[in-house]
Amino acid sequence: MKPPSIFYNLARRKIKTGQVLSVLVFLAVTCIIGLYLKSNNELLRPILNISLVNALLLIALTVMLTGTNGFFLKAFAAKFGIGLCFSEWFGLAMITTMGNHLAPFPGGMIARARYLKHRHAFPYTKFITLITANYLVIFWVVGMAGALTMVIFWNSNRFFWQITLFFVSVVIALSGLVMVRRAKIPGNNWLTKLINTALDGWDLIKNDKSLLIKLIIYSLINIVLNGFLFLVAYNATGCTIHFTIALLVSLLSVFSLLIRITPGNFGIQEAIISLSSEMVGAGAGIGLLVSLLIRAASLIPAFTLGPIFSFMLTRKLTAHRSDDK
Repeated sequence: MKPPSIFYNLARRKIKTGQVLSVLVFLAVTCIIGLYLKSNNELLRPILNISLVNALLLIALTVMLTGTNGFFLKAFAAKFGIGLCFSEWFGLAMITTMGNHLAPFPGGMIARARYLKHRHAFPYTKFITLITANYLVIFWVVGMAGALTMVIFWNSNRFFWQITLFFVSVVIALSGLVMVRRAKIPGNNWLTKLINTALDGWDLIKNDKSLLIKLIIYSLINIVLNGFLFLVAYNATGCTIHFTIALLVSLLSVFSLLIRITPGNFGIQEAIISLSSEMVGAGAGIGLLVSLLIRAASLIPAFTLGPIFSFMLTRKLTAHRSDDK
């Protein structure tokens, strides 16, 4: 029997109560943003006049960021003796981005997990455990990068002690979590389950120095690319800021991943970037435009290359199953 495509599977996911709520929140956020932009239509002028160079730079940077996400997947697969080719590690990363814009966070992850399970016999539980643990590494590196970035502003009037405290707290909390943990955290709610799953994954990777170094390097590459992405987006809106300010806002935006309510995290990401932009003096309105520009730039390659890779990997999966018969 011919397996359905990953793209088709995502589209046919059963609608649950949480998904209905997600759609309602998505529609509400869209209306709020639409009304805000309508009443502040002067903000849209820079976007309507965006240069081709800036547009191409934004798209190129989002593609490179997707590629670094593929590196994480490739590294995890290699740990268990699975060699992923370019169409798999990059293609699955692109499909994940597409899937996350079609549904909240699990959408893209389910596509990856299903492919790896049926093509390479990679267990669902192990995949979820490793991916969750990867966020521990990413958030720790982001926290460290944020705290070090704030050092630059130490003797200036742009030192933001609230942001500094936040980044330092993240580093201390995550460091303490992985260092003093002896048993599972008690509780049966989604947060304790998530933390315990992440810590189980940490147990798998903490003694693999090579893998850990790769994850940290990939996280740093991701941070630098994301900083340049925000810098280009700010410049495209006509707001000229220093790279460190753009980097700071980009680092804060990473934590929007913790709140997955709407497809593509729409609204949450915009709110965090707008608030962060206001805190650093760039303005909440400009922050909203920056977020929308970055979102538009990521949607173009995701929904152009995503279906293509979905088709390619579906054919690869079909051929694999035919060979097994």
